[in-house]
Amino acid sequence: MIGIITVNWKGYDVTCDLVNQVLRSSHTDFSFVVVNNSVGEAAKFDLSPVADERVRVIHSAENKGFSGGVNIGLRELLKQADISHFIIMNNDVKLDPGFIDDMLAHATRHDRIYSPLILLRDTNLVYNTGGRVVTWLGGTVNLNNHRPVDALRKTPPHFFSGCILFMHRDVIEKVGLLDEGFGTYYEDVDFCYRAREKGIEIEMIWDVRARHFHSYATKGDNVFKIYLINRNQILFARKHLDPLPRLIFISAAIVRGFFFNLKRKKFKQYIRGIREGLAFKWPDPA
Repeated sequence: MIGIITVNWKGYDVTCDLVNQVLRSSHTDFSFVVVNNSVGEAAKFDLSPVADERVRVIHSAENKGFSGGVNIGLRELLKQADISHFIIMNNDVKLDPGFIDDMLAHATRHDRIYSPLILLRDTNLVYNTGGRVVTWLGGTVNLNNHRPVDALRKTPPHFFSGCILFMHRDVIEKVGLLDEGFGTYYEDVDFCYRAREKGIEIEMIWDVRARHFHSYATKGDNVFKIYLINRNQILFARKHLDPLPRLIFISAAIVRGFFFNLKRKKFKQYIRGIREGLAFKWPDPA
């Protein structure tokens, strides 16, 4: 059985479309949890429940971002011992009916995190094929971003976007849940780095494709996104980089963020992100 998780935030119609895509899948043995982080949309889900026992909607008591939402779904699905594989994905993706079966056919190892080739919207342009952490830049770069699919460069990534992650149950049990300290942004980078530290590699499946409509929940001039990115890139560096690379990364991130966020509205969130990134303390493990 496949365990599937997506998180809804102010995207009821988009999320419902994804549910319908999964219900039309050629693979029928799945359990799909939709975690609703959007309190204002709870009534919409309750008024139009999915008439299929394989799909459940869980309303989160508070919005803990993508990582917190995914973890709610993972905790629920991990209770089902018959689930062998997990798919974590954004709600704004488009899947072919054979997507799950195709991924299962290619993703045969239990010590890998897999991603399909993800295209941007209804184009022949690539969303990305993972990313790399660049110390001197103080951030990450998305590989093959907006590159035509017939001009791909198969550069090994450091991490995959959380847009679609496919993995065996063994990976979750070995790596653990997503780090909720990140909320949204860099939680996927952190997860892949933690996996690599435990000997789990990441692998692109080039022959399976999906489409992404990109940042539906954070589209537009979203200053909260500025806060999250500037905070979380510092959290990532503090958690994973050695002292000298960490110093270079954080210094570069602060300088780069300063010039990119000079407008007053953005600058306040940039400063907030930097301050909280430097002061953040992870909770003691239970």
